Amino acid sequence: MSSSCTINTCKRKSRALCHCCSKKLCLDHLKEHNDLIHSQLNPLVDEINTLHNQMSASNVDEIIDECRQKLDKWRHDCYTQIDRIYEEKCHELQQRCIQEAGQKRKKIHQLKLKINELIQEQEAIHTDIFSLKATINDIKRDVNQFEENGVLVDVHPLIIDQNLIYIEQSTSNEINISTLSSAYRSIDCFHDNWSGLVSNNQFLLLDQHPNLCLFNKALTLLKQIPWEYDRISDMCWSSILNNFIIITKNNEVFQINENLTSIEHIQTIKKKQWLSCTCSDASLFLSTNDFGSDIFQFNLLSSFDLIKQWQPPKTCSYSELIHNIACNNGTLALTISNKYDKLNRIELRSLSTFKKLWSLKFNSTYIIGQRSYRVCLLRNDEWLGIDHNTSCLLHVSKDGKLKATRSYLSRAHNAVLFGSNILAIRTKNHIKCYRV
Repeated sequence: MSSSCTINTCKRKSRALCHCCSKKLCLDHLKEHNDLIHSQLNPLVDEINTLHNQMSASNVDEIIDECRQKLDKWRHDCYTQIDRIYEEKCHELQQRCIQEAGQKRKKIHQLKLKINELIQEQEAIHTDIFSLKATINDIKRDVNQFEENGVLVDVHPLIIDQNLIYIEQSTSNEINISTLSSAYRSIDCFHDNWSGLVSNNQFLLLDQHPNLCLFNKALTLLKQIPWEYDRISDMCWSSILNNFIIITKNNEVFQINENLTSIEHIQTIKKKQWLSCTCSDASLFLSTNDFGSDIFQFNLLSSFDLIKQWQPPKTCSYSELIHNIACNNGTLALTISNKYDKLNRIELRSLSTFKKLWSLKFNSTYIIGQRSYRVCLLRNDEWLGIDHNTSCLLHVSKDGKLKATRSYLSRAHNAVLFGSNILAIRTKNHIKCYRV
C-alpha cells in the first residue's frame, strides 16, 4: 500500500523513494527535490573555477623565493656561527702561541743565567756540562718543533644533520597513525604518572619534575627552570594571553610566559580539585577531579572571571570521571570513564550549548587514581585518543568515527601536535617525535 508524500503540505501519494535522503515523494516533489539538488552544483562549479583561476595565477617562483628565504636565513645564521667560532679559536690560538713562545724564551734565559754563573764562579764540573748539554738539546728540540708545527690544532670535520631542515613532502594532508614512521627525535625523561606536555606550535613545554623544560622543534633544550610549587596536573596554552596555563595537585592555577621568565598565581580562580585544563580563543576551561565532574569556564579577557559552570548530568553521570578536556574551533572534546564498567568514551560537545555532537565508545579498564585517557587535537579537526592502560592510540575523525587504532610499543602517557607536522608522544622514559 502506497504512503503519502513526505512533504507535510502535500496530500498526494508517494511515487518514488529518494535513496540519498530516504524521503518518499510524489512525482512533483520528486522533480522539485531533484532540481534543488542539481541547483547546488552550479555554485560548486563557480567555486572550483575560482580555485582554478587562483592556482593558474599563482606565481610558483615567488612562492619558492619566499620559502627559500628561510633557507637563506638558516645559511646566514650558520655562517655567522662558524665565523664567531673561527674568531674565538683564532684568538685562542694566538694566545696559546704567545704563551708557548714566552715559556721557551724564559727557559733559554734561565739557562743563560746558569751558564754565566758557572763561568764567573769557575766551579763547573763534568756533571754540570753533561746536564747543560742535555737541557740545550731539549730546548733546541722544542724550539725546532714549535717553529715547524706550532701548537696542536685538532680540527674535526663539520657534520651537518640532514634532519636540521625538513621540507614538507607532497603527501595527503591526512594523518595515518597506523603507518606512523619511526621517531626522528627523542628526549629522555623519567616515569611520571602526571606527565605534563604542551605545545604552542613554536615551543614544547615539558613537566620534568622538579623542573620545567622548554624545547624548540629541533628538540634542543632552550631553558630549564625549577618548579617550586606543587606537582603539575595539566598544562595548556592560551594564544590570546601568549602564556602557558598550569594547574597543580594543590588545586592552584598559574600562568607562565613563553620564555619562562614570569610565573603568576591566578588568585581570582578558587581552589578546587582541578584535573584538566584547556583554552579556547577567549576562555579557560577547567574540569574537576571527582566522579560527577564539573567543568568551569573563565574569561581570559577579564582577569579570569567565572562565566559558567556545567555540572552532572550535563557534563557526565555521577559515576563517571572526565579525565581530559581539549578545545578546538568552538567545540570541547572530553575523555570519560565509568567506575562501574569498562566502557569508556570520547565525546565532542558544542562550547556554546554544551550539546553532544558525537560520542565514541571504547573498552578499557580504568584504575582509580590514574589519569588513563587523554585526547590530542590533530589536523583537519581530527583527534587522537590515548589509552594509557592498554597503550593504545585511537585515531578519531572529525565526525566521531574510529579511523584507526595502533598499539604503542611503550606505554603512552600523553601526546601533542607540535606545529602542523610533528606528533610528540610521551612515554615512561622518552618523548618521541614523529613526522606526520
